[in-house]
Formats: sequence, structure tokens, C-alpha cells
Amino acid sequence: MLATDTSQSALEAMSSRILTRLRQPFRIGLIEVYTGCSVGISLAPQHGVDRESLIRNADTAMYTAKESGRGKFCVFSPEMNQRVFEYLWLDTNLRKALEKDQLIIHYQPKVTRSGEVRSLEALVRWQSPERGLIPPLDFISYAEESGLIVPLGRWVMLDVMQQVAKWREKSINLRVAVNVSARQLADQTIFSDLKQALRDLNFEYCPIDVELTESCLIENEELALSVIQQFSALGAQVHLDDFGTGYSSLSQLARFPLDAIKLDQSFVRDVHKQSVSQSLVRAIVAVAQALNLQVIAEGVENTKEDAFLTKNGVNERQGYLFAKPMPAAAFEQWYQRYLARTAR
Repeated sequence: MLATDTSQSALEAMSSRILTRLRQPFRIGLIEVYTGCSVGISLAPQHGVDRESLIRNADTAMYTAKESGRGKFCVFSPEMNQRVFEYLWLDTNLRKALEKDQLIIHYQPKVTRSGEVRSLEALVRWQSPERGLIPPLDFISYAEESGLIVPLGRWVMLDVMQQVAKWREKSINLRVAVNVSARQLADQTIFSDLKQALRDLNFEYCPIDVELTESCLIENEELALSVIQQFSALGAQVHLDDFGTGYSSLSQLARFPLDAIKLDQSFVRDVHKQSVSQSLVRAIVAVAQALNLQVIAEGVENTKEDAFLTKNGVNERQGYLFAKPMPAAAFEQWYQRYLARTAR
């Protein structure tokens, strides 16, 4: 139909009412059932003049509504077609990247209060023949949504283990932190993969620091506890990543046998200037010390931030102040220079 601004407003109001009604539970026999939906809206003639175009564009708007959190409505806009194209490009090419060995790992060192480097963080990059080096922010969320995060995460974990073995042959003995998603944990093959890698590489213990998000812990506490115990049994350490940005509280840290918490960089940025951030960092460090947890800060970019964090008990820091993420060979060179510089 030919839609005016008034008719668009009416459709939005109708969509809102539908969403509200569908959020209400209903009964099937003795069972209370919850449901919901996402709504996509397209209007004629702005978004199409034939049925096929309107339905296609409404479908695109619906998926955009789902991406923004589900249980919402969204009106189509031409920019959404670019997002659909991007989604399709990722769907095709990320699968190829896994098959054709286009993924690479960069490593960013962590520096202790005494100035030692004992561990690194592994950060995956995609070396696309078409687009060049693609950072994780541009494809990890898609991998999570599509389920590709499971084979991608498996590749990262095994590649890191092999790299650690190569470094040990050169007397570089460091632990490496790897991000693990909720989907990987639910899949559970991560543990059989790790056990096999430990056997193949003749490791007595797992040299991996597993970084879990707060949502991994909160969504299923029983599973989270089991997962942490399984990692610990293999010799892996378990870190809570981006602490302070999700749902967990300081009191919840006592429920899980973690080894460390990692301060989100939003706390670190200009911490020497922000009194609220300073108070929060001090409180988090105090609770962590009481629970015998290490505290790691990411995103450290200047000496004033570093000085505050070091003075207030943060155990390890990482960020551009020390080094950017780099390929394994570049890290080896950086590490040798760092050892020579700090030995003076």
C-alpha cells in the first residue's frame, strides 16, 4: 500500500502492541509457556512496489530487529541491504578462511609488577586475500551467531598449543591466554581436544589461561563450575575476562574457583584522572586479594595509568604502552630485546 508517515506510526504502534501481548505467558494444559517475536516492517512505495520486494525487505528488517536484542520491531532502511551483503560475505568467506588456513594468531605480552613477562594473550586475525588483515571485532560476533566459533576456537586453541611447544624448544616458557566462548563450552569437545594436544605435545600440564566472559558464568552457573573444574584439572588457569562490564558482582567471585580477573579497559582508560574509576579499581583489587585472585589490567596506554595500577596492586598489565599484538616471530624478537633491556 502507499504508506504515509501516519501509517508508519500506526504500524509501529501495532508492532509494539503485538510484542507486548506475546511477552505474556500462556498455558498449554498445566504448562506455562513463554514466547516472543521480532517484527520487520517495510512500506510501499519507499521500500518496494511489488509483493516480493516488500516481503524481502520486511524479512531483512526482522533480522535486524533480532540482532538488536530480539523482542523488538524495526523499519526497513536501504542501509540494511549492506548488512545483509556483509553477513552473506562472512558466511561464505569465513568458512573458506578456516579451510584454507587464512587465520593467524597475534600475541600481546603481559607485564608483571616486577617487570617480568610471564604470559601473553592470543588474539586471532583473519588474513583475507580480498580484504587484507581483518581484526576480530569484524568477524567474531558473526562466528558466535553462526556457530563457526566452535571450529574457529578449536583451531585457535590447537595452534596456540603448537606455538607454545615451539617456544619451549627455544627455552621460551610462557603461558598463553585464550578466549573461550559459551558455545565452545557447551560443545564440550574442547576438553577432549585439549587432552589429545597435551598427549601429542608431551606437556605435563596445560600452559593455557582460559579467558571466560561474565555471561558464561551467569547464564548457567552449574555448567560454569563444572567447566572451570575441568580446565583446572588439566593444569589450565581460568580468568574472568572484561570484569565489570557484564552481570557479575564482586560477591559472585567467591562462587567460582577462578585464578584471575581481568579489568575491562573502560576502568583503565585515564584511571589516574577519574576518581570513580580509581575507587572501583581499589575495591576490585581488595576483594580479589581477599579471594587470592590475581588482577590483570588490559588497555594500558600510558605511564600514568600504569603507575596507578601498579601502586594499587594490579598484578599484570597489558596494552600499547608495552607492546601491540604481533605475530609469533615478531614477538620472539620483541621478547629478546625486552629481556636484554630489563637485564641492564
